[in-house]
Amino acid sequence: MEILLNEKSLDGQFDSLETFFNTLPEMSRNMKILKEKNLLLYKHSSLYSRNVTKEMTLMELQNSRGNIIPVYRDEIRKWKRDLSEMTTSPPFWDTESQQCEDSISEAARRHTDVISFQHPDYEDKELKVLDYDKNTQIVHSSVTTNYLLHTLLMHKVIDEYYFLKKRYMGKRLVLEQLDMESVKNLQQTEFEELTAALDRFERMESWGAICKDQFFYYKSYQPASKKKDYFANKGFGDKEINKFRCGQHSQIRCFGYRKDDKFHILMVERDHSVSDTG
Repeated sequence: MEILLNEKSLDGQFDSLETFFNTLPEMSRNMKILKEKNLLLYKHSSLYSRNVTKEMTLMELQNSRGNIIPVYRDEIRKWKRDLSEMTTSPPFWDTESQQCEDSISEAARRHTDVISFQHPDYEDKELKVLDYDKNTQIVHSSVTTNYLLHTLLMHKVIDEYYFLKKRYMGKRLVLEQLDMESVKNLQQTEFEELTAALDRFERMESWGAICKDQFFYYKSYQPASKKKDYFANKGFGDKEINKFRCGQHSQIRCFGYRKDDKFHILMVERDHSVSDTG
């Protein structure tokens, strides 16, 4: 699969270089995902001439380190490789095709999507494009990593485990030990329910708030006997296992253990086969 970089999402919308630099970590994460999944990022060959601010283009930004204040020079140095890759490294779609005027139209022609810089017109949206036959094509424009992951999952470029691991990387939830088979058994609506609950879990202000929230009904897993201890039999006998539900009326449960401020998810359950024993 290939994805196009939307050059129209740079039209001088940033009011300062600092504002632009603050958006680059998200763009960098997106580019890393594309590399990990061997997805080609096509650009327009004139991307370098697009304006970051009203006064400065991408190329001018890269070449003007001596003319701007030191803190910005440090930021340019930090992002030099990514900026250079965006502007000067192939592939360029307009050298292969002259049929479209911009990356969005070209993405529609190729039946793919675009990655955009932060811009109100293109942030995590479905863009409707009329093709040559006047048929409406949908192009997904990703700015945030979460929206990009959603788009790649929809296209089956990534699986649910990759989606969850990247979505919650570096946060309160840890999924390195998650039994992926327990997630694969979920229906689409159940997976969406799970994701919404995990998002809520991450947004909670404290562990105290999590434990008190009736949405989760967070509590200990207490099997009736060692024989029925599902997690002891899976090699986690030394862990204090807890569980929480994915909504007050949800059948989905998450099991795992807390270590410091992190919760390590071991399994997702949809049928109460484990819950009923503890």
